[in-house]
Amino acid sequence: MIPRLFAALLLLATPAHAALFDWPTENRALLEGRPEDFYMYVDRHFEGVASKPWQGGSFGFVRGPQRQSGEVIFTTLHEGIDIAPVRRDAQGNPLDEIRASAAGTVVHASTEAGASNYGRYVVIEHEIEGGKIYTLYAHLSAAAVSAGQKVAQGQAIGRMGYTGHGLNRERAHLHFEIAMRLGGDFAAWHARHFTEPNKHGEFNGLNLAGIEPAAVLLASAKDPAFRLSDHIRSLPPFYKITIPATRGLTLLRDNPWLLENGKPSRAPAWTIAFTNYGAPVSATPAEGRPTEPRLEWVESTPLAYHHATRGILGGSAGSPRLSDSGRRFLELITGAF
Repeated sequence: MIPRLFAALLLLATPAHAALFDWPTENRALLEGRPEDFYMYVDRHFEGVASKPWQGGSFGFVRGPQRQSGEVIFTTLHEGIDIAPVRRDAQGNPLDEIRASAAGTVVHASTEAGASNYGRYVVIEHEIEGGKIYTLYAHLSAAAVSAGQKVAQGQAIGRMGYTGHGLNRERAHLHFEIAMRLGGDFAAWHARHFTEPNKHGEFNGLNLAGIEPAAVLLASAKDPAFRLSDHIRSLPPFYKITIPATRGLTLLRDNPWLLENGKPSRAPAWTIAFTNYGAPVSATPAEGRPTEPRLEWVESTPLAYHHATRGILGGSAGSPRLSDSGRRFLELITGAF
């Protein structure tokens, strides 16, 4: 009787349509309105108080608390979501299977636990609505796939773990991202700006710009007509930058939904709108060919520009400018080193 009841409840909780993106683990507490059971908490020590807020496992500026003018702001971007386990063994190790959120091709499978903050992680490329989008699955105890392998939606690709810096068994979770690839020649860009080796090729996390995964998962589960391209273009821009059209500008070819008509033109320059997290949301042709990137517009904010934009913008209040970090960011996008 109990198995039948469980099966009936499962059918009620399962969408009647094939979701564009499905949940990467068994944990669906967010769909049931229980974020505290979905997100893995962070250990926070701030102003002498220890806490374990689940909000630290969500997407956005949810970490790095600072007090400014009597208010607490958060200055560190978490570019994914941390999904808590639903099953553990007697020793407390997570047992959750990690599954491909959508069908695609594995483009990276890092098996070295200490090679990055991600630990062991897998990146899958998805062909969606004429463009390319990437899902990233991090902190795995083991990966069950390798680069070049085709995977179906829901296929097991690994098991949850706690690999990567700063994790322990208690905080084991899946770090999950939905992202766009920024540049087509990341290896050369990385060699120009960093001395440590790049062990992850084009799918180093620095080359991926994330959008809010939970919003995509929820919308996919609830709306059979959900379109990722419409969702991306609906995200509010925070700043706009005009850049010259270059041969290395792969972003627009890989993400045609950024363009109003979906087709690149031979414009000499492009004005690209970005979220405050650094994800591109639209691109429009611009006249002239700037010799360097030009900041066109910034949303009003009470925060310091470098806090509000993950350091891509700087400058004093009312006088925003591209920071050195922002210029490196645009070098990556344009391929103009």
